[in-house]
Amino acid sequence: MSDTGTTNRPSREQLRAHRQVFWDAWHKAQANLPLNALEVRIARVIEMHPEYHHYFDDMETFLDRDFEVDDGMNPYLHLSLHLALEEQAATKHPPEMARALDHLISVKRMERHDALHKILELLAETVFYAQRAGGEPDVAAYARGLREMVTP
Repeated sequence: MSDTGTTNRPSREQLRAHRQVFWDAWHKAQANLPLNALEVRIARVIEMHPEYHHYFDDMETFLDRDFEVDDGMNPYLHLSLHLALEEQAATKHPPEMARALDHLISVKRMERHDALHKILELLAETVFYAQRAGGEPDVAAYARGLREMVTP
């Protein structure tokens, strides 16, 4: 991808480098090799998604594949957003995310993974609109959406 006119789009090299981190973490975990803290979180997120495990069979395909909108959500994007949510939950930042997750689990009685997917939809929408506008994510709108998940 060219960066011409799309300053928020990663280059092919950046995309490969980011995906390589996921690839390495998953394969190290499968081989029972030592993992750093980030690799542990990545491996856990991938483990939660057996429907994506086949993407980790061929490194070059995983690193270079372009996912079309018609394919559903890009598995790499889905895993990355999941990882972001796990970080938000662990750090309780933004605090609205931790409250929404707790509410969905304890009040709405959702399974944790399903609750994360509900929040992931909002995060994906926030990221989508930021990319479309060529700017930064609207953190205030994201926080409002999270608060709306908690209000009856």
